[in-house]
Amino acid sequence: MAKERQKKYDSVTHYLTTNGGSQVTLTFTQFDELLFPHSGLPKTARTDIDWWANDHKHPEKGAYGWLNAGYQVAQVNIEKEYIVFNKLLKSNWIF
Repeated sequence: MAKERQKKYDSVTHYLTTNGGSQVTLTFTQFDELLFPHSGLPKTARTDIDWWANDHKHPEKGAYGWLNAGYQVAQVNIEKEYIVFNKLLKSNWIF
């Protein structure tokens, strides 16, 4: 089951890795069309802001899809249906 889930979010990682700048904004519709063309965005992602938490401990949610690409969710707007991802700065505490 974990393998299947992992594959499900590989498209998120791939998209952000190949198309991402320092900030990426995606609508829920873009997420559906680009990343989940067969299954659609999980219903909980459209209603529960916690689904978008930057938490790799819950692989049933999408977090490691963007964390693996080096991004974190900066903003979620459930009402207007969009997400803003920011690129993680790898060396933000190294001088």
